[in-house]
Amino acid sequence: MKGRFIALVALGAAVVFGSSGCTTVSRGLGKITANKYAKPRSGTVWTVAPPQLEPPAPDKKTVYISFRNISDASEINLTQELRQAATDQGWTVVNDPTNATYRLRASLRFFGEVEPESGGKDIANKMGWISGAATGVGTGVLVANATNSWGYGAAAGAGTGGLVGIGIANASTPREWAAIIDFVLEEHSDTPVEFEKFTDNSSNANTGAGVGNDRMSDAGGTRTGNSSNATITTTSDYFPHGVRLSAWANQMNMSEEEALPHIQDRISRVVTQMLPQ
Repeated sequence: MKGRFIALVALGAAVVFGSSGCTTVSRGLGKITANKYAKPRSGTVWTVAPPQLEPPAPDKKTVYISFRNISDASEINLTQELRQAATDQGWTVVNDPTNATYRLRASLRFFGEVEPESGGKDIANKMGWISGAATGVGTGVLVANATNSWGYGAAAGAGTGGLVGIGIANASTPREWAAIIDFVLEEHSDTPVEFEKFTDNSSNANTGAGVGNDRMSDAGGTRTGNSSNATITTTSDYFPHGVRLSAWANQMNMSEEEALPHIQDRISRVVTQMLPQ
């Protein structure tokens, strides 16, 4: 009886160690062996790059910035980060969109786990045109050479060490998270401009364009929804350029909570890459 009790205690300790301690041990070993996934890494990928625009006069560096979250991660709000980044680079952020030389409208369309080393491009390339952006000028063209994504196997001999060995192997596996944001950068024109723009009436804007019913799975998640998309001809004092960004972060056994601060920081940094300097 005593032997069984000791065995159960040992088993429980192994499970606890596997859930948290294994991650710490794996990352520590990774630093010693120069494993690039031992420390958090992050970056950005432009699926549709920002346009090259002429810099405005100093008194015209006014921008209106808005943010909406239409992803499954409804708790994320990057409004303040985006506005602060613009302010730090010498832009005046205005509350009235009609008083702005530029208007930057951001829509978070996806946040979740993706294949390691994919940078989220495989998902971003499925999302079709950018809603609210002008068409016919490259803003809706997807990257032709989508990045091939691949997974990484567990460490050799992972299955030979019992629960602790399995836990360390799982904790050694890199996990990557990505946020995909569509931006519409509206540039003021002294004379009204006529153009076609893409509109998206999708009930689930996380996924691609088209007419019909979407059902797709990314890293184990499934989303469904109907979409009805079209282009319309309009005239406006603001010409809308489309931009699509994927910001990613990865590390051994990285959690969603660990990834988000790195991704938010990356998104804040690129605001000034979109606004003309």
